[in-house]
Amino acid sequence: MTEVAADEARAAKLAVLRRATIQLVVGVVLLDALALACYYGFNIAHAVRKTQMTFTVAWTVMTALTVAFLLKRVRAARFR
Repeated sequence: MTEVAADEARAAKLAVLRRATIQLVVGVVLLDALALACYYGFNIAHAVRKTQMTFTVAWTVMTALTVAFLLKRVRAARFR
């Protein structure tokens, strides 16, 4: 493989990795924005403690699932 082809392959790999990383960050930010909008939009901030805790647990689980799914893409891009 020539040096130019190796540089192009490296650049392509970095582009895929960068895109996957940006998707991870944007996914978490969007999920948090949605959760905060729901938290204040549905007045959960002033709800009973059990409702607040249920919402927090659901938010945490959704964040963990989002990160796990999108981090799998980052890892795949990194080790290709």
